[in-house]
This record gives sequence, structure tokens and C-alpha cells, in this order.
Amino acid sequence: MLKNYLKIAFRSLWKNRMFTAINLLGLSLGLASAGVLIMFTQRGITFDSFHKNSNQIYFVQTEGKEGRYNQTVYPILDQMVKTIPEIETGTHVQGWNNVWINFKGKDIQGDTKYVDTTFFDVFSFKLQYGNPKTALKRRESILLNQDIANALFGAKNPVGEAVTVNDTINFTVTGVLEPVPQNSSIQFEVLVPIANLEANKNFAANADWYNTFARVYLKLKNDTDVPKLEAKFPAFAKTHFSDEVKERKIRVAPLKEYIHYENPSFKWLIYGSVVIAGFIILIISINLINLNTAISFTRVKEVAVRKVTGSTLRQILIQFWTESGIVLIVSLFISIIFAVSYLVPRFNEFRKERMQLVVSWEQDYSIILTLTGIITLIAIIAGTYPALYLNSLDIRDTIKGKLSNKPQSGGWKRGSLIVIQFVISFGLVIGAITVRKQISFMREANPGFDKTAVVVVQADMQYKNEESAMSQFKPILDKLNQNSNIRSISTSGVVPTKYWSNYNTYLPEGGENETRFKHVGTGARYAETFGIKMIEGRDFSDELDKNQAYKHVVINESAMKALGWKTAVGKRLRQKNNPEVYTVVGVMKDFHYQDLKEKIEPLLHWYEGPAGLNSYLTIKFNNPEQARGVLADLEASMKKIPSKKPFKYFYLADELDRQYNHLDGILKMLNFVTTLSVIIALAGIFGLITLAGNQRRKEVGIRKVLGSSVAGIVVLLSRDFVLLVLISIVIGIPVGYSFMVSYLSSFEYHIRVEWHIFALVGVAALVLTILTVSIQSIRTALMDPVKSLRNE
Repeated sequence: MLKNYLKIAFRSLWKNRMFTAINLLGLSLGLASAGVLIMFTQRGITFDSFHKNSNQIYFVQTEGKEGRYNQTVYPILDQMVKTIPEIETGTHVQGWNNVWINFKGKDIQGDTKYVDTTFFDVFSFKLQYGNPKTALKRRESILLNQDIANALFGAKNPVGEAVTVNDTINFTVTGVLEPVPQNSSIQFEVLVPIANLEANKNFAANADWYNTFARVYLKLKNDTDVPKLEAKFPAFAKTHFSDEVKERKIRVAPLKEYIHYENPSFKWLIYGSVVIAGFIILIISINLINLNTAISFTRVKEVAVRKVTGSTLRQILIQFWTESGIVLIVSLFISIIFAVSYLVPRFNEFRKERMQLVVSWEQDYSIILTLTGIITLIAIIAGTYPALYLNSLDIRDTIKGKLSNKPQSGGWKRGSLIVIQFVISFGLVIGAITVRKQISFMREANPGFDKTAVVVVQADMQYKNEESAMSQFKPILDKLNQNSNIRSISTSGVVPTKYWSNYNTYLPEGGENETRFKHVGTGARYAETFGIKMIEGRDFSDELDKNQAYKHVVINESAMKALGWKTAVGKRLRQKNNPEVYTVVGVMKDFHYQDLKEKIEPLLHWYEGPAGLNSYLTIKFNNPEQARGVLADLEASMKKIPSKKPFKYFYLADELDRQYNHLDGILKMLNFVTTLSVIIALAGIFGLITLAGNQRRKEVGIRKVLGSSVAGIVVLLSRDFVLLVLISIVIGIPVGYSFMVSYLSSFEYHIRVEWHIFALVGVAALVLTILTVSIQSIRTALMDPVKSLRNE
């Protein structure tokens, strides 16, 4: 029987090959896209869950007036482990600087994290070589990832090899790390015991009970009652925190929630992926069910003959299920090949070094099983409905052929499914246009500074001798200042788009209006070089600010408003934990030092001192065409200074554009899915109009004989589909509007919702539908009525 089922199934599929091709196209593309989105969702919802006993791992947060954030004071870990019995162990995972590793003349720098000896007691990162129990015991231990180990030592096991770190200390390689999973919130290339960082004077000066820059992770004992644990924290804070911040609250959160606190928009990516994957599966399911149901009405005689010869409902169902199953199994194989060879690499390009997808058959079998379950369900539904309906028809009518050429019943069901398809497609098109317009708005918006002809040189090239490098750098700066092609230069630790997340609480002198400022250091002529307008006072000047006793600062407009000042120049303020008083010498007009998704916060610049080897050297040219020659000379001069890093620079306009690359990735992904949904929906309508034309061939022939025009017949065949699309547009407008408002609310600065977008999308949907149905309707209308009216 199986052989017969398969033989009949292949014959039927080949007979209706156009519809089979439409189903294969839609299902293959749809399943591939849904599979990749499900894979991304799976990686997202299992973030940080690969650690053994991950449900016991928590991280410490600070809660203040500004909300929760994922840092705390550095000494808190040791004190918690000593005094709170619910805590089994814990570790710092601290960034500070990226160490340089030298082996036999080779210098390599890696993303470095400083950790406690208990790091591998908390986390389950795997080692290719080395013993995690002993790898961090000695202060002079260092662990490398595979790429750095291979670059320094080749393919051999380097455990036990000696390397020089930062040109000063000899370390021993005690482990080589396996690749860190992409869905880990902790990413690193090098691990070093944190005792080395504690010996750093600058670090030790800030590692107190006031500054919250430490990232602390705890492993709680099994079955710990977290609310009861947090109930102990207020007393703990009063005992240990600095007097100025005893009101701060300590919180703990599960490790799996870290990514959502650090990147609140990540959950929307996951939700969006789930919703879009669901939409795709719904669209391809509707297409398959609609086409299978419509095609089934051409098989009424076949089913009647089967019933007359003794076939049961079960056998008819199996036949229809077999046909649907063959299409879906072939589609699944095509979709896997398409996803692995094309979609996953493209998806990773969209993500631009963010969480990348790596196909692992061991890990991804669950996704394949999920898709298999989905298509099995679709196959059953797509085969069951037409089989049940045809089985219920009167055998006498079907044998006589009275039903095979009649317009199909149940049209309202197919119509409602078509409406659902187009509502989804309409919403996706609106979404793609909204994202595109928002990205364009952010790229073209005035950032509050001049990005034209501004080049930023990465001046911190890790010089081998800082004192000697500074003496060689000063003449280079003097030459730049004398160049008539250059309007202004400035050295600074930050530039727009690259501000640190460095905060402190400030108080106005004699007042109690506490304000949390983002604060960074900049050099002289910073505002002038970037074209930042001063609404009051002046920018830093080497001549006026060289006497550090004055402690001059420049604030932005938002800071002045937050402090409740009408004017700021000459007024003084201080940090909450520092008695030193700072004098405001200038107020900058608000500018976007980060992307337009974020609100402009109160900002303070302190004076870094005379121009030196800061992180960045910014050059404002009179004309961008003059930059190339100057940069070539600058590169030649700076290469003469012995350093470890190459000479690099970027144009500020390009960097501003690049900060929205991740949104470009979302847009490209959305464009692909939107195009796919529209193609599938239109292909489904094309198949249905073709089938309707075939079934109404005699009717069309009679109408032509009676004098109907081609245009009239086209309208007759097309109007139902056009009406369905009009209904979809009416329903889709509020759906699309809802999406636009929800999406745009996540941006601090965004476009307005404009009605003409809906009108344009609606007209485009209508035009595409009319073109699609008209092609086949005209073909049917032009058929010779003699052939149409000939008896079968």
C-alpha cells in the first residue's frame, strides 16, 4: 500500500506541478528563515545558561535614583563571602586594561579580564589545555584563548611556557581556553589573576566603598531564598558603605538576566524574532492549506471512485497526508541547505560582530526537531481538511461530475486566510519602512557638533617609552598647529560616539540638589575642534587652565538645568565623595555624544592638561580634500616613535554612520523577511486565481459567446481577490500603526508617525495584487470559447 500511496502522490504532484512548485518555493524559503530566527531565539533565551549550576549564579547590582545597574563597589565580594552564609563563593570579572603579551619578540594584545582564583568555581568555561582548579592559583598565571595561543606558540600545548606581560613581568601560561560561547555575557581572550590589578595604585585608589565600577558574581548555595538574602543587604550597606551613599540599595539578579539589564533592547530582538518566525510559519501554512484545499476540488471524481471501490476515510486521509508530507520533507531538506549555506552567514553579517550564529548539529538538533514537528502538523492540517470535505460529498453527484467544475464552497474560509496573510505582510512592510526612516532620521539629524572634515587619530599607540614618545610627539603637534590647512586640533580621552560610561554624583556648592553626571576628561580647544557651541563662558585653554589649582570644568546645558541654575559660569560644585571644589568656566549646548537612541544626560568635562599622548588626536581641516596629504605626513612621523600598535584614524562622519550598523542589520533581516512574505502571499494568490480560472473555464466561454468583454471577465475573476486585499489594508492599518508607535517609543529621538506611509503601502499592495491576478485572468479571458465549451 505504501508503494501505491507514493506512486499516486508523485503523479498528483506532477500533474499539479505549478502548485507544487509554489508550495516548495514558499515552504523552503519560509522554513529556512523561520529556522534561523528560531536558532537566534534559542541562543538568546539560553544566554549564560551553559554554565553548570547556572541557576545558582547571580550578579550584584546597585540601585539608586537612576535605577539599577550592573556594577557595585569592589570590596563587597570578600565581605559578602565572609559574612553571608547563603553565598557559597564568588568572583570579580574586572576589565581595566588589555595586557600586552610578548613571546620571543612577538607582541599580542587581547581582551583581558582580571578574575579571582575562584573564577572556575563559579563559571564553567572550558579549557583545551590546563587544569581549571589550579590555573589561577599563582599571581603570575595567565590563560589565553586559542587564537592568541596559536599566534604565539603555534599548534603545540603552551602550558608551562613563560611570557612577558606589559614588558615588565614574567608570567607562566597555565591554560588555553576553548572558544567562549557567543551567548555568554562575559567575553574575554585573556584571563589574569586579579591580585595583579589590586597592586595597581590607580585601581587601588578607586577600589573603595563609594565607587561602583566592579562586576561581582556570586554562586549561591542551592535552594537559597533570594528575597530573604536581599533582606540582609540594607544592614550590610549601612555597616560598610561610605557615609555619602549609605542609602544605596544592593540587589542580586540571576545571571541569565544580565544581558537584559546591560542591553534592554535585546529582549525586543528575541520577541521580534519569535513573532516574525511565527508570522512566516503562519503565512506558509496558510498558503499550503489554501492551495491544497483549492486543488482538492479538481479531485472529486478520484475520491468518489475510491469510495465506490471500497476506500475508507483513513485511506483517503493517508493519501492526502502522503502528498503533503512529500512536499514538506523535500522543503525541509532544501531549507536546511539554504539556511546553512546562505542565511546563517548573511545573518551573521547583519549582526556585525554581535552574537554570531554558529551551526552545531549537536546543539541544534532540537531546532530541526521543532521544525519537523511544525511541518508534520502543517502536513496533517493541509491534508485533513480537503480529505474530510471530499469524503463528505454525495457520491452520485461527484461521479457525474456535478461538483468538479463548480465554484468551491468554503470560499469565506480561504478568504479569511488570505486576509490574515496580507495583514501580516502589510505589518511587515510598514515595519521595514519605519525602521528605514528611523535609521535615516538618526543618520541625518544634527548631532549638535560639526562632523565635516574632522579626522580622529588614535594617538595612544602603546609606546614602548612614554617619556621619549612625548618628547617626539610635541614637535608633531606644533607642526600641525602651524599647518594652514588645519583649522584646529585637540587631544582628548574621548570623542563623540566613544564616551565612557563613567558617572559620579555632583552637588552645587552650598546646595543639596544631587545630580548624576557622566564625566570625562578632555583637552584644550575640544569644543572648537568639534564645533560644539558654547552658550555661556569658554572652552578649555592651555594658557588659562594650565594651573590645575583652579580645577576648572565645562558642563553641558542639561547639567545646568539639572542643577537648577539659570547661569553657570563662575559657580562651583563638587563630587559627593570628594571635598575638592570645581569651578564652571563654560556651558556647552547639548550635543549627542552617543547615538540618538539615548537621551542626552548631564555631562561634565574636566581639563586633562596640556596636549599629550591621550587616546585621541582630533584634527579639524578647512577642507576634507586636504586631509590625505596631512595624514600621510603624520603617519610617517608617528611611525618613527617605537610603538606596538599601528597608526590608525577614522573620519568622524564615517564613525557616526557606523554606530547605526546594528540597526542596518535589523533592517536587512526585516527587508528579507518582508520580501519573502509578500512573494509567498502573491504566489498563493497567483495559484488560486489560476485554479479559479481553470474551474470557471466553461463559465468564461459562455460569457464570451454572450458578448462579455475581456475587461469584464478580468474584473469578474479578480474582484474577490482585490476585495480581500482591501479588507487586509483596512485591518492592517491599525496593526501597522501599533507597531510603529511601539517601536519608535524605544528611541529617545524619533520620527513622527505619518499617514502617507500607510496610504503608499496600501496602494502598492493593491497594485501588486491587481497585476498578479490580472496576468492569469487575462490569460483565461483570452482563451478560445470553443475549447472551453467542449464536453469532457
